[in-house]
Amino acid sequence: MSCYIFQNNHLHPYINSAFVGAQFLPNNHIVLHNTPVLSPTLDLHRWHEFFAACHELRKEISAPDWVFVDAAWDPVHLDNNSIVAYLNSLRDIFCNSRVLLLSSRAQHFYDHIPGCLYWPMFAMLQYPDLYQRPKAGRIGCLNRRNAPHRVWLMHHLLQRKLLDPNQDSYSVSFTNLWDGHYIDVDSTLGIDWFNAAQMQWPTQIQTHPDNFPNDYGTVHPAWHTGVVIITETEVDHRTLICEKTAKGILSRSCFSVYMHDVGYRVLEDLGFAPRFFPAHAQEFNIKPIVKICKQFDTAADAIAYSHDHQCQIDHNFEWFGHDKPIQTRPWFASWYPKLLDTLSQQ
Repeated sequence: MSCYIFQNNHLHPYINSAFVGAQFLPNNHIVLHNTPVLSPTLDLHRWHEFFAACHELRKEISAPDWVFVDAAWDPVHLDNNSIVAYLNSLRDIFCNSRVLLLSSRAQHFYDHIPGCLYWPMFAMLQYPDLYQRPKAGRIGCLNRRNAPHRVWLMHHLLQRKLLDPNQDSYSVSFTNLWDGHYIDVDSTLGIDWFNAAQMQWPTQIQTHPDNFPNDYGTVHPAWHTGVVIITETEVDHRTLICEKTAKGILSRSCFSVYMHDVGYRVLEDLGFAPRFFPAHAQEFNIKPIVKICKQFDTAADAIAYSHDHQCQIDHNFEWFGHDKPIQTRPWFASWYPKLLDTLSQQ
């Protein structure tokens, strides 16, 4: 296996990089990283530069049997028709190779797009900093990147006084952690009031200051409250399941994931039991989270609810199989036939 990363208009060897799960892919393959399929906007110039880089790479290497495009961890923004066109263009370049997109989008677990396979990266990664402790506190809700759905949620919970800093553990940055800018939610929703409303809050709120880490551990007390609210990266049709949901499972939490229902269905079809509540937030409908916050007056109430669902919590934890080889984890048997079927059709 060789990996290449698209940077500065060229595909460079991706030194010391190993694609997680590469052992399940056929031999004699290459993996392309950081391609325009992950771009949030359709930048035709960038696509032109990428295809030119692919032509150059094709001249420099022996034709591989397989070309895999890594889109297994970040959001895929292209629609399905554009994905098909993108893959066909790559097949024209790598004409003696089979081309396959490895996608993070939960919907691609069900869509039968030629040359596209859902890749459950969230369940393949290693999570080295797992930490178990007795439940304490009512609700945990961590929000790192100031995505529109996260600031929308936290504004409403704070405005309605549905979070209590004395018994809840939460964080939110209303401004971008790197450039300090607010996000334009009004344009996303076609409204004219939220951009101003979010400025009433401190730019950053943390009940347990931790500098908003991008980590894969469960040390933070928010992962050990009675109920954990998980805000996934995308909450519409582009929903993907990432380390946030994995940490909810591996912290042995009773959780509600803010994501599109297709993410829940993927978890269920992999064998997990993710539904601890009758409804969940998706897109910008946060009523289910509001209801959860109102449901539990005290930490003791939330912890008791968690204890009532301990069998479900334990099932999710054991089903993940984080300390086992990937191919022996219980969920793997539900996904592997899909991999084999997709490969056989190329």
